Amino acid sequence: MKFPGKKTIAKGSVSFVIALIAVFTLTRTIEAQSTEPTAPTTTTENSEIQTPPQNTEADVAAPKKDSDIGLIKLFVTGGWSMWPLLLASIVGFGVIFERLYFFFTAKLIRKGYNQDLADAIEAGGLKSVEEFLKANEGQRITDVLKNGMEVSQNDPEIFASGIEREAGEVITLLEKGLTVLAAVSTIAPLVGFLGTVSGMINAFDAIANADQVNAKVVAGGIKEALITTAAGLIVAIPAMTFYQYLQGRVGFFTSEVEEAANKIYKEYLKLKAGRNA
Repeated sequence: MKFPGKKTIAKGSVSFVIALIAVFTLTRTIEAQSTEPTAPTTTTENSEIQTPPQNTEADVAAPKKDSDIGLIKLFVTGGWSMWPLLLASIVGFGVIFERLYFFFTAKLIRKGYNQDLADAIEAGGLKSVEEFLKANEGQRITDVLKNGMEVSQNDPEIFASGIEREAGEVITLLEKGLTVLAAVSTIAPLVGFLGTVSGMINAFDAIANADQVNAKVVAGGIKEALITTAAGLIVAIPAMTFYQYLQGRVGFFTSEVEEAANKIYKEYLKLKAGRNA
């Protein structure tokens, strides 16, 4: 018996690599232009020697500029795309914490469950299976197998249909929220990439409006582009990681239910063959 499962694949886009290459290439070009050596100035013997101005008390007391590094400063510099990324991060981490709490508190299946079930079947057949399920009540896999046996009427096909229905309900509960998590891991890099494009547009607009191009002219746009790209990846990477982990937990439970149901299904087939003999 095979149980249908939901598989959502969230993959990153190669366009981010191309965008990053373009950004760093533009940055290197601008830095090279800004660091070109200027023509040296010559002085004549008759020119007066100018002495550098002495530091005044005002210059000494001038406060140092604060560092530009800070979460709030980076958030503001990132522009409008940081707001949807913030919302996506709140939704994504909310789903992650809720699902982790559910999986660590829900009793799905204990270790060695199927091996003990196989030993019970070998010892006494279907009658031992019923005793085994009573001894392991409170676990989700036990509820699935028990409900399937109750509606089976000792018919293997009816048992299979009952197991598929019961397992489908539990799997739907286990996959709750994973679609949202997959969407966050897919949409967040796209929003970051859109912010990257916006920052590059601002950088080229500054180049078009400037008489002379230097690093300071385009620094704001490039900084915005890099910040939004990094923010999108920061949101997407944890979402993708936990999505894969939680999807693996769902797949493990599904395979364990399938293995246990197949063991009982074979016993029903033996019972049916004995009645028809």
